[in-house]
Amino acid sequence: MAAVDESPFSLISLEDELTCSICLSPFDCPVTIPCGHNFCQDCLLATWKDSYSCPQCRTHFATKPELKKNTVLSSVVQTFSLRSKSKSKSKSEATLIAEESEAEKEDVIRCDTCMEAEASQTCLTCMASFCEEHLRPHRENPTFRLHQLSQPLGDLSERICPDHHKLMELFCSQHSRPICSLCLQQVHKGCSFISPEEKRNLTELDLKDKLRLLDGKIEKTETAVFQINDTQSKLKDAATKRKTALTTVYQQIRDMLDQEQCQAQLDVDHELDICQMKLQDHNQKLADNTVKMTKAKEQIYSLLSQSQTLAFLQTSFDFNATKFKDASPPRINLDSKNVTATQAFSALLKEYLTEILKQPVEARLFILKPGECNLTLALLHLTKKQFLS
Repeated sequence: MAAVDESPFSLISLEDELTCSICLSPFDCPVTIPCGHNFCQDCLLATWKDSYSCPQCRTHFATKPELKKNTVLSSVVQTFSLRSKSKSKSKSEATLIAEESEAEKEDVIRCDTCMEAEASQTCLTCMASFCEEHLRPHRENPTFRLHQLSQPLGDLSERICPDHHKLMELFCSQHSRPICSLCLQQVHKGCSFISPEEKRNLTELDLKDKLRLLDGKIEKTETAVFQINDTQSKLKDAATKRKTALTTVYQQIRDMLDQEQCQAQLDVDHELDICQMKLQDHNQKLADNTVKMTKAKEQIYSLLSQSQTLAFLQTSFDFNATKFKDASPPRINLDSKNVTATQAFSALLKEYLTEILKQPVEARLFILKPGECNLTLALLHLTKKQFLS
């Protein structure tokens, strides 16, 4: 197989061929339709609503074409994407290496004489940097014996006094700025001064003190944060325990009320049984009375059926109307003392609890146990009552 041309122009041309004309991005799951054009499957399906046509050449299809993935085109797209990413990554790495190299070159201090070799020392008297070769006069010639040498410095221009063009080898304490010897004799005459090295040492000591102070504050802050987190955890545990205790107490209250309700309902049922027994007894008496009255009727009918006058007159019938009581329903209801008291107690209990629960929590203690509340709670209750009023 011939090698693929990977020049920028060929990559751009290939990228155009591997781009979906709908989303203008590299193919994602490319499919081919009968007219020969390729599209992303999702992009194509999104354009097909009521009719089916090619988004590129507008060829219309009577029925929805069967879509199959173009595996060859998909492989080409994948290979192209990998190579594009590789080239982009290589270019980024090369750019980064070049930038780092340039930065390193800029950091190197060159000899001010030959401008090529790396400087090994800087003369603060000459205000110039020298390589080993051009530093020889300073090392061998007694004329340069008093010249002050230091490690290579790249900021020599910043060490020169802009007013007198001399080395700023002093630091004015009053004006907090570096100065030269002429500045000390003129503008800064009478000012206290120290060397830049001493100023640096003092500044470093001050900064180290601030660092220690910050370290201490950070440590205290971290300790406080730890304590706050620990307190939050303990508060959550305490809240969980209190909620559990409250659940237990209120469940016990519910159990007591349920038991009281059951007992009240049993009392009503017992009273109902008594009332029904009374009604059944009265009903039985009425039934017996009905039987007696029926027999009396039969005797009267028998007497009236006598055709012989003598026999009719000789027949005796003892009728006593007082033996037959009037049939009237008894006055029986569930308003016994026990049931009435139970009903009244439940209503009063509801009213009492309603009034208690309307009050703030701290005020409820005075209602339930007024003699056991301390003075602080009393003052709190009075203050809140005044505020609400």
